[in-house]
Amino acid sequence: MLRVSQRLRIRGSLPVRMEGMSDTQLPAPPPHPYAAPVRRPSRALAISAMALGLAALLTVAVTPLMSGSFAVLGSVIGIAAVICGVIALVLRQPVLYSVVGLAAGALAIVVALVIGMLSIGSLFADAVQDDRRAEGSATESPGPADPESTAVVWPQNMSTGGIVFSGKDQDVRRSDAPADNATPAPLTASDLDSPALIRVYVDYRCPYCAKFEQANAATLDAVLEQDAAAIELHPLTFLDRVSEGSYYSSRAAGTLACLAEAQPEVAWDANAALMSEDVQPAEGGPGLDNDAIISAIEDAVGPLHAEARTCITEERFVPFAQALSEWVFANPVPGAVDPSLGVTGTPFVVVDGVPYPGDPADTEAFRAFLVEQGLALK
Repeated sequence: MLRVSQRLRIRGSLPVRMEGMSDTQLPAPPPHPYAAPVRRPSRALAISAMALGLAALLTVAVTPLMSGSFAVLGSVIGIAAVICGVIALVLRQPVLYSVVGLAAGALAIVVALVIGMLSIGSLFADAVQDDRRAEGSATESPGPADPESTAVVWPQNMSTGGIVFSGKDQDVRRSDAPADNATPAPLTASDLDSPALIRVYVDYRCPYCAKFEQANAATLDAVLEQDAAAIELHPLTFLDRVSEGSYYSSRAAGTLACLAEAQPEVAWDANAALMSEDVQPAEGGPGLDNDAIISAIEDAVGPLHAEARTCITEERFVPFAQALSEWVFANPVPGAVDPSLGVTGTPFVVVDGVPYPGDPADTEAFRAFLVEQGLALK
């Protein structure tokens, strides 16, 4: 009995040996039915960082094509990309995505800052330039308190508000300079002892005026040569607004006023020279400076008198040309059949009060219109 019990105790204290297994090969425990599943590390922040960084770079890249607001938007997105990238690295999310997002976001911020600094520098330079122009204007002209500062000085030979040409020699009608700040005193064809009166309104940077001149210069020359009508030329200045601050229209119109006074015998040909393709400014460009205007006219008519050159370089009649242009647009056309007829653009041609309705570049239509108005053209 003793042996059996001892043998039982010994057996109970030893591990059960399974057939085919050694003492060291124990079976693995079965999986716990309620154990949590093994999860792979999240990569959402890392991918978000990369996407935000690339979006920030793209937004900043299109700034030159769009507006400065895109640089601000790109920098905001870039900051979000950097924040997401840093957090993703701390949480040990995929390094590649995190680093790409962080680097792209940082680069977008730097580029946005550079664009912003360049924009601020440009604005500052423009402000300085405007201040210098203002200082120059204040230095060159009297202050508003000076009565002389608002006085518009008239040239000789333009009392009607335009330059009146007649005869085969394109003679300019002579007149004294009206008092300062005077208003035009228009005349009729009968006042000028002419069969008809053609009023031509132009701006020397108007491309359609150049087309009108090129198409109809020979017809207008014939009008004068045959004494079929007098021609009154009105140079306007409204296209200064597209001259990049050079007020070319005013300077060209002022040039014709200078020639009307100081050298009227060349005024007709000078008008044609300013309408040529080589002289008229490109669309939106500043146009020739005063010395270049003089050279262009001298190429067409020969040397100008010293007084005419001085008048042009000093821009003596630029204020007059501007004031006259304002008067033209603010008042009806003198002697118009329709009392409400006004100048609305250039070229604008009126024959004895009747406006030409056709294409400025249509030579035959313009000549036919003149004949319809009673001009005896051969």
